[in-house]
Amino acid sequence: MKTSSFLPAFGARQRGVGTLAVSLLLLFGTSIVILYLNRGLVFEQKTSANQFRSTSAFEVAEAGVEWATGMLNRPNDIGTNCALLSTANVSFRRRYIQTGFPTNTGVQVTANTFPGCKVNGTTLTCSCPVPSGSTQVAALGTAVLPSFTVAFAAVTDSAGVLDPAAVRITSTGCTAQAGACTPGTAGASDATATVSVIIKNVPTLGAAPQAALTCGLNCNVGGSYNIYNREVASNGYLVNAGTTISSGNGTSYETIPGQPVENALVANDTSLSNLASADPTCSNSAMFNAFFRSTMAEYAAAPHVKTISCTNASDCGSQINTAYNEGWRDFYFPSGFALNNAAPFSVLGVPGEGVRLVSPGDIDINGNIVINGLVFSNSANFNDLGTGTADINGALITCAAYQNNGNGTLNYTSANLGTQGLGPGQMVRVPGSWRDF
Repeated sequence: MKTSSFLPAFGARQRGVGTLAVSLLLLFGTSIVILYLNRGLVFEQKTSANQFRSTSAFEVAEAGVEWATGMLNRPNDIGTNCALLSTANVSFRRRYIQTGFPTNTGVQVTANTFPGCKVNGTTLTCSCPVPSGSTQVAALGTAVLPSFTVAFAAVTDSAGVLDPAAVRITSTGCTAQAGACTPGTAGASDATATVSVIIKNVPTLGAAPQAALTCGLNCNVGGSYNIYNREVASNGYLVNAGTTISSGNGTSYETIPGQPVENALVANDTSLSNLASADPTCSNSAMFNAFFRSTMAEYAAAPHVKTISCTNASDCGSQINTAYNEGWRDFYFPSGFALNNAAPFSVLGVPGEGVRLVSPGDIDINGNIVINGLVFSNSANFNDLGTGTADINGALITCAAYQNNGNGTLNYTSANLGTQGLGPGQMVRVPGSWRDF
C-alpha cells in the first residue's frame, strides 16, 4: 500500500518537470525569434538611415547643378557672397567660365575654384570666391549643415574638338558637416554624392543678319549717313530690303574691296517682304523668329532679358543706363523707345560685348549715341538733323520700314551681335548628358 501511494506522487513530479522543459524550450524559441526580428529591425533602421543620407546628399548635389545653372543665366554682377549687385558687371558666368571675356573665342573655364552654398531649410548661404592661381573653395562658415560646391570643365567631342558654347557642371553634395563640401572632403560627412551635367548656351540671336541694314519693307537711307560692311564672311552686304532701297545725296556706302556697291544693295527680297506681310505689326513675331529663333514673347520671358517700359527719351535713357550698369545686355521694349542727347550715356555696349535692343514698336534715335550691338524694331527713325551722330556698330533689323534723314554710321560688326560661344544667351541642359557617381 505504501508502494502504491508512492508511485502517483512520483509520476506527478515527472509531469511537472516535462512542463518546465517545454516552457523553457518555448521561451528559448521565442527569444531566438525576438532576437532575429530585432536584428532585422536594426538592419532596416540602418538601411533606412543610410538611404536617407544618400538621398539627401544626392538632392543637395542636384540642387547645386540647378543653382549653378540659374546663376549662369543671371547677367548681374556678383559679390563674394554670390549676392546680385549693380557695380562692375562681373557676372557669375564671366567669373567662372569666361575669364577671357569679351573675346568669346571659346570656353575659358576657371579651374580649381569651387563656389557653393550651405543649405538651411529653404535658405542658402553661398560663397563665390574670386579665381586666382591657387585652389579657391567656398567659405561657408562652420555651421554643421548640408552643402554643395560646383566646378566647371570644358567640353570636347570624341575627336577632342572643343565645343565653344558648352560647359560641364560637376556638383558635389554632402550631408551635414562643418566645412564646405568638395571632392576632397568625402570623409567629413555621413554621405556624399556627385552629379554632373553638360549645359550649352543658346545664343540670343540664332541667325545673324548678313547685311548691315535689313528691312522687311522699304529702306530709306537719307541725310549724311554712312553704311559699311567690310566683312567677307557676310559678302559685304550693306542693305537688304523686302521692297525698295532709296539713298540720299549725302549717303555713303562701303563694302569689301573689289565688290561694286550696287551688288551689296539687295532690294525686292521676297523672303523678307513675305515675312513682313505675314506680320505687319511684328506682334506675330514672324520676322523676329527668322533671326532670333523664338517668338518675342519667349524672348521677353527669358531670364537674361530686361523688359523696360518707358515714355520718352529721357525716361528710356535713364532706365537703360540703370539696367546696363546692373549687367543686363538684352532688352525688350514693349511700346518702343527713344534716345537722344539727354541719355545719361553716350556709348551703349562695348566691342565684343554688344547689346540687343528689341521692340515690336518704333524706335527713334536723335543725338550723339553709339550702340555696339543689334537693334530690332517694327520701324526705325534716325532723325539727327545735324545735332549729332547716331552710330551702330553691329546691325539693324526692322520688321517694316527704315527712315533716316540725319547723320551717323551703321557699321556691320558680327563680333558685337553675340551669336557664338558663351556670350549672351540662355544656358540649358543637354539631354542625355546627366551623370551621377
